[in-house]
Amino acid sequence: MNTLRASAVMVALALLVGGCESGPQPGVAGVYQTWDDVITRWIGANKTDLYYELGPPTFHPAELKDGYEEMVWDMTIQSMPGQAREYNTLPLYGAIENCKLVFFADFNGIIKSGRRIGCD
Repeated sequence: MNTLRASAVMVALALLVGGCESGPQPGVAGVYQTWDDVITRWIGANKTDLYYELGPPTFHPAELKDGYEEMVWDMTIQSMPGQAREYNTLPLYGAIENCKLVFFADFNGIIKSGRRIGCD
């Protein structure tokens, strides 16, 4: 009887812990194969989640005339790391010594486009 009771308690605890999880964190979903993958994955996503993934932009975001916001990550400059750098999910190949990622977000904070400079 004690074994049955202990099993029931373990199942209840597992359900309780599982019920408290908020789901996977944004951005931590696997290894990027290329630098272009880093960009295309974020088109249509929220810039807050992008910050979680890459860390804060290297340079202060610039507001453009059309209301979009330009954000630049210079991968050659040491900065506060995001989850991608912490968990080594950035591409394993491609020159990082000349690599910048540029993203453009609309006024709602949704990433509309991006490009890389270098990262060959």
